[in-house]
Amino acid sequence: MGHSIEKARKQKVAKSTKMVQEGKFSLTLVESKAVNYLISKIKPTDDINTVYTFNCSEFQQIIHRSASANKLSYTNTKAILNDIGQKTWWITLESGKEAMVHWLNVVHMDPGSGDVEIKFHEDMFPFLYNLMTDKEKYYIAPRLEETSLMTHKYSPRIFDLLRSYQFNNKTWTFELGTGTDNDFMRKIADWEPDPNKKGKNVAKIPKSWSKFSFFERDVLAPAREEINHYTDIKIAYEALKTDAMGKKYRRPVRIKFLMLAKTSGELKETQSILDSEYNGNFDNIIDDTEPHQMTLEESFFSQDIMDMDKEEEVFTVDEVVEEAANAEELAEKRADETVYPIFYMATYKDFTEAQIENLYHACIKNLEPGQIRVDAYDAWATDYMSHYFDWIKATPDDTKTTTYKRLLASLVNDYEQIAQKPTMWDKKG
Repeated sequence: MGHSIEKARKQKVAKSTKMVQEGKFSLTLVESKAVNYLISKIKPTDDINTVYTFNCSEFQQIIHRSASANKLSYTNTKAILNDIGQKTWWITLESGKEAMVHWLNVVHMDPGSGDVEIKFHEDMFPFLYNLMTDKEKYYIAPRLEETSLMTHKYSPRIFDLLRSYQFNNKTWTFELGTGTDNDFMRKIADWEPDPNKKGKNVAKIPKSWSKFSFFERDVLAPAREEINHYTDIKIAYEALKTDAMGKKYRRPVRIKFLMLAKTSGELKETQSILDSEYNGNFDNIIDDTEPHQMTLEESFFSQDIMDMDKEEEVFTVDEVVEEAANAEELAEKRADETVYPIFYMATYKDFTEAQIENLYHACIKNLEPGQIRVDAYDAWATDYMSHYFDWIKATPDDTKTTTYKRLLASLVNDYEQIAQKPTMWDKKG
């Protein structure tokens, strides 16, 4: 890995927090990395008229991380910059007006040398320039290498967002799936023109996000892993089923993030990881933008991806909220048909009906005859189950089999002797 690449990847990517927190973007993972690369070229003394020059080879090695970066690098770079140049993003100004912002104003390319000249659009000025000298502007400035190795689409976006709130905070709480401006899903989702309302952009939220377990699997968990692996902070999160006023819900309506700066030892280890991955052997890496003979395994995988793309549906926030409400309404009807409606509603998103029944009876078997009122069995079992379930969710690495089996074992064995502790449902006298 050449000295120029090492220097390029360590440059700062400075953006105003307003842009990070309020910008409504629609960028692919590669486009997001490309934009960060371009922004990293800005120096504190530059102005909006500064022209930036770089080479396609360096650009491709930073963006694609391919050993064959020189092959077709000009064509690939041209295609990426063309897509970025045609995209805009929206933000609400201090005046209350909405502004449509263009990324680039000038792109000149030399097919002979592979050199590229770009100039940012004047709309970008308040978000990228004079950040250090304007005391009224807050900004983030992570190193380019902290996000350029990430492989999940939402990881760089979530990292920027959390860094923007981490400045004076160790924790920050967002709403979840509420459709408000503080909704975490809206903040990280792609924004696209509404086909039904001309001139209006809407958040395009995948249908799967309406189920928290899928949102966690596809977005939160991969982002947490990559942020903790590659960046100067470490994060954790907790899904909350109460709103800011303390009202309880059956599904997570808020998400609380813990953000801590890494220690000097942890930073040294992270830098070692970055250096190792950048200096590793990439001979077997295939640039997915270049034509090549696919293996049989690749062809099957490619077909699976195409099938998934056909099946994947994208919905607006309103549609996701409506579908979640319909699913919950059906669950409530089913719960009313059982003898443990409270217990059912607390577990139906995580377990099958047969598993729920087994878990409920495992709870009740711990009760002594006459210990609590019969009409309180449901509430007591829910409280008892939640004690162990919350612990299991907080310690996923300790789950060696399945969550269901671990929870069932905990309820049967009552490791902490919870069942015999006094409760509000005990029989009096």
